[in-house]
Amino acid sequence: MKLQTYGTVLVGLVVCGCLPGSSREGINVLEVGSNDIQAVTSEARFVSVRDMVLDSGAVWVLDGAPPFLSRVAWADGGTLQFGVEGQGPGELLNPWAIQSEPGPGGPGIRVWDMGTHRVSLFDTLGGLETSESLSEEGMIRARADIRSVSYADPFRVRSEGNTTLVGDFPRRLDRTGDIAAGSLRRADHRLTPGSPLVRFADHVEGGAPSQLEWMGVPLWDLCDGAVALWSPATAQVIWMDLDGNKLGGVPVEGVSTEIDLEDIEAYLKWMGRLELGPDHDEAGINYARMARASRDRFAERVPGATDLRCEAKGVAWLRLFDTSVDPLGRGQTWLRVSERGDSRRYRFPDGFTPMVFAGQGAYGVLEVPEGYQVLAWWNGETVESK
Repeated sequence: MKLQTYGTVLVGLVVCGCLPGSSREGINVLEVGSNDIQAVTSEARFVSVRDMVLDSGAVWVLDGAPPFLSRVAWADGGTLQFGVEGQGPGELLNPWAIQSEPGPGGPGIRVWDMGTHRVSLFDTLGGLETSESLSEEGMIRARADIRSVSYADPFRVRSEGNTTLVGDFPRRLDRTGDIAAGSLRRADHRLTPGSPLVRFADHVEGGAPSQLEWMGVPLWDLCDGAVALWSPATAQVIWMDLDGNKLGGVPVEGVSTEIDLEDIEAYLKWMGRLELGPDHDEAGINYARMARASRDRFAERVPGATDLRCEAKGVAWLRLFDTSVDPLGRGQTWLRVSERGDSRRYRFPDGFTPMVFAGQGAYGVLEVPEGYQVLAWWNGETVESK
């Protein structure tokens, strides 16, 4: 695999031994340097990567703009891109999840599209093999900009063998707290709801959905036939089998601190930008005063984790809450937790987001100064040897 180091691109990285914010200082963090992040290919440029999955000899990437699908070979970075915008056969409008699955002619990629309300299977050359309507019962309904107002991802789909897992929600999702009314269920590839594995309300504080902003909600992923679940109510990472039976759990300490007014102010500024556009600064809004007046609209404590990605052999990675780089709390520090109970924090350089942890590193997306994203690899072995 030919890799290009982006150490000269990511400038201004400050290496420290603490997390940003006075309430989070004093916690040892392993800093990932910009030289440890390498571009896999320069052929593919992305606008807003939504999902990523490993396949035999390649990485599949789902972008939020056409061409929606890219298959990047590990060996040489060779890239195939396809997926035009439209509502015709093989066309996509608003795809939100992909999974590698075998098709009639061999391996392929399955794509779930919220815009066309269809699930399509493509082969490795971009040819359409099948396309079916999504189940009406399994349709996830959410406000169009849910990714811009919530740290959580309600559209995650994961498959292993004949098992597909997906979130199931009884009503439209308008804010993060609405996710707590749903559940994690088995489904078929059309997302027809099957038996439930997890009732999300069982893993939130108070046991019920809340209208408070930054409510902690369960996060999940599937690896090696086991579900890894972040439970805010118990502050644990829980592993369970595909029947919902608990296999083990590891307590996680020190990730849910009290929300401070600076966090709220950052969030309100972001909402102001969404509502008023780029000229929101000229509106003369006193966000500090608004933050003080709005304190009762927010949870008492930060959600702790804003994403979870699992890794083979009983490892989960939690993306820790931090508004210093993202107003919704999607920070650059990740906590690696193993089912054996050991844990360690890693801070990735600004601009890099890991999406698939594999072996001694991770594939993810890197924001470059030119304003687009590229597929990148984090070499974890280099970091561990320092």
